[in-house]
Amino acid sequence: MSDIEFLKEFFSSYTKRVYLVGGCVRDEILGIEPKEYDVEVYDLTPQSFDKLMKKLGAKGVGKSFFVYKWKNFDIALPRRETKIAKGHKGFEVEAVNDEKIASKRRDFTMNALMKNIYSGELLDFWGGIEDIKNKTIRHINDKTFMEDSLRVLRAMQFASRLKFKVACETVRLCRSVDLDDLSRERIYMEFEKMFNSNYLYYGFYYFIVLGIAKKLLDLDFNKREFFYLSKLYKYNPTEGYFLYHLIYCKHLNHKKTIDVLNLPNRLKREIKTKKRPHIVTNRFLYGLALKNGLKTFSVLNLNCCEGWIKKEGLWNKKYRPNNIDPKNPRQSIIEEIRNIEKITVFPTRSV
Repeated sequence: MSDIEFLKEFFSSYTKRVYLVGGCVRDEILGIEPKEYDVEVYDLTPQSFDKLMKKLGAKGVGKSFFVYKWKNFDIALPRRETKIAKGHKGFEVEAVNDEKIASKRRDFTMNALMKNIYSGELLDFWGGIEDIKNKTIRHINDKTFMEDSLRVLRAMQFASRLKFKVACETVRLCRSVDLDDLSRERIYMEFEKMFNSNYLYYGFYYFIVLGIAKKLLDLDFNKREFFYLSKLYKYNPTEGYFLYHLIYCKHLNHKKTIDVLNLPNRLKREIKTKKRPHIVTNRFLYGLALKNGLKTFSVLNLNCCEGWIKKEGLWNKKYRPNNIDPKNPRQSIIEEIRNIEKITVFPTRSV
């Protein structure tokens, strides 16, 4: 029995108004296998719902929000959220029993779809199916959208993951939203999704157009920079690729970028990888390999010098000099590398 079939049986004695909601419904329409599911359960009081969740063995993830975790399902009562204070926790939450009211709190029309797990009926109060068909990210309501500034970053990462365009009216609204109240943790959560997406050039476009680049990193782009990076971002071989090329193109301060985006250690290391020169010599690569193997450097530069690196055994291993003078190790290593016959491994060419 599948988990959804189990939940159908579990809730059947209490209500038939149980819906899959949000991204899992969107993904199903797009032919994408959902990794997680959001479920809303109607016709129950908070007290009855709590008892049922304990019976199910679900774990509460915020009692004031009526949300429980069970396997890869977030199961919740339908609710309305009203902004009463600054920040993502400044919401008053009220349980409701009306599908349209509950769906209005969602960010985009494509994420406000509801599918009844018993009848299969699809509820679409805001034109989400049409927007999915037209590959469009459109907000539902001006007021509720602006109550959570994270939604601006969500528009960017959804565009980058789904290859969707953002509706003009949503772009205008996003540009008017202040991002100062976003916590660093929430910022990275959305950027991480973009960093691992398939359509990075879409994310880059909306990184600029939605005002995110300017508001978070004080960045402006001229035409040359925009087209140079857009061409690079047709590819996305690794998580650090976006920031690695952005940092070197715009001469960004590594520390500031790391702090603003709250980057984890694995990305801190990747983005600090040395920039690829126009002409890559064996001496340059030997020097670079003194600290780490050269796999990250190669992948970040679209497999630059991959053949030579693997032939030299430096893909995952450091370069070990043959003779190190214990009295002056640094100078002896430099001399050894300088005495190696210089070979051009990678000629000057545009990427």
